[in-house]
Amino acid sequence: MRSVAAFLIAWSIVMPAGAETPAALPNVTLPAPLARVLADYEAAWQRKDAAALAALFTEDGFVLSSGNPPIRGRAQIEKHYAGQGGPLALRALAFASEGAIGYVIGGFARTKGEPDIGKFTLTLRKEGSGRWMIVSDMDNANARRQAADDDSASGRVVFICEHGTVKSVMAAHWFNRLAAERKAPFRAISRGVAPDDAVPARVAQNLAADGFDAAGFKPQRLDKADIAGAVQIVAIGIDSPLLAAIKVPVTRWNDIPPASEDYAASRDAMRARMGALLDSLRSSATKE
Repeated sequence: MRSVAAFLIAWSIVMPAGAETPAALPNVTLPAPLARVLADYEAAWQRKDAAALAALFTEDGFVLSSGNPPIRGRAQIEKHYAGQGGPLALRALAFASEGAIGYVIGGFARTKGEPDIGKFTLTLRKEGSGRWMIVSDMDNANARRQAADDDSASGRVVFICEHGTVKSVMAAHWFNRLAAERKAPFRAISRGVAPDDAVPARVAQNLAADGFDAAGFKPQRLDKADIAGAVQIVAIGIDSPLLAAIKVPVTRWNDIPPASEDYAASRDAMRARMGALLDSLRSSATKE
């Protein structure tokens, strides 16, 4: 590991200042042995094959993901990746190798040709067989984490789920992204009726891939103040006594697939409703 660190430090000294963001940088063509690492990673992730992902790492390899503590060793890496995966497209921005040490720096998206949603650094070591293996995989999202209770917008939307750590967090993130894109004066927060302590690690990693950094996010319990200050409530598969006898409009999404079983299906089902929800809010605001 010390040789890898020294190699990267030496590389950083010669990097020019003021480089463009990863999304603006062109792809580079990797030599076939290094390209194989990215291709195998993509394929294993798309198959949700945790064992195949872990096998790409050295025996003492590391996963250094945004919002999670370091994961070390193939057994722990396989456990960490269990149940994770889905669409993924990797592209290389820079690479180098010297002897048995190398690196690849790149960006990732859900589909080839889409803008990057994050970036990564792979440090690599060539084994005796000549095969390049991953020593460390560090990644994070391109979007900055937003404060959960930003009240700068004129209208607050409250997404509520059972534990306040999965569906409501996903929904609030995607609503806020769409509202920002459309320059709409609304801001969403997430709440739970029986909140857990933190976002589950697997969900946090999927959220990070979608541009939301859950590190430091604290799930919160729904209370009367949340409802009183809202223009819209969206209850995702739950009910609460607080929702009874209130004047705030309540929309119920009771058919969202479980994110613990299929994150992408759950996310996409909610995203499909966001445009209509935002249009409805803008229409109501115009009439007032």
